[in-house]
Amino acid sequence: MKDEERNYYNAFVKIRDFGTANEGAIGHYPMATANFALVAAGVEAIEASGELQSSGAIGQGVARKDFVLDTLMSMMRSINRTSRTLAVDDPPVAELFRMPHGNNEQKTLAAARAFLTNAGPLEARFREAGMRDGFLANLERAIENYAQAISQKNTASTTGVGATAKIGATIRDTLKAVRRLRGIVPNIFEDDPAKLAEWASASHVERPPKPRAAG
Repeated sequence: MKDEERNYYNAFVKIRDFGTANEGAIGHYPMATANFALVAAGVEAIEASGELQSSGAIGQGVARKDFVLDTLMSMMRSINRTSRTLAVDDPPVAELFRMPHGNNEQKTLAAARAFLTNAGPLEARFREAGMRDGFLANLERAIENYAQAISQKNTASTTGVGATAKIGATIRDTLKAVRRLRGIVPNIFEDDPAKLAEWASASHVERPPKPRAAG
């Protein structure tokens, strides 16, 4: 969910809650009641769309992927470093364990799997050079975790795309009800400055900051 969309959602929640808290007064005005109901329906639709959850899931997915990638790369660097030790007496070994460059997820995954395959026949020699027992099993586990993290992040992103398309229409429809209420509510509470202040606060939509112009 974009910042602007989240700001609209937050405003809709406050407007809905204002209507609920003042239902006794508002209930005498069918047009006000109908439009507060539309705002409440808009809030419910946004929450049901999964966009709030998916935006959080994307962030969590990226964080998890970065965490498991750090673990995987650390293991690969240890193997790479040790392969250079073995290459002093067996130069071709170093060519089997070149570190991947760039941020391409699939290339990193392919390189890690190649490390696992190539290190299998050389496991005893790696252990003689100081690698701990079980380092290949740990590498395999790290590869699986990274592959799962990529999949989870991509699933969250795909879900978010569909939810974003729906949420735009919901916000536009709900804003129509809000615009109607901005004319109705001040009439209902014209003799109650406190309620008018509450309404002004509730119906305010925070605008995201504009990007600074390049200087």
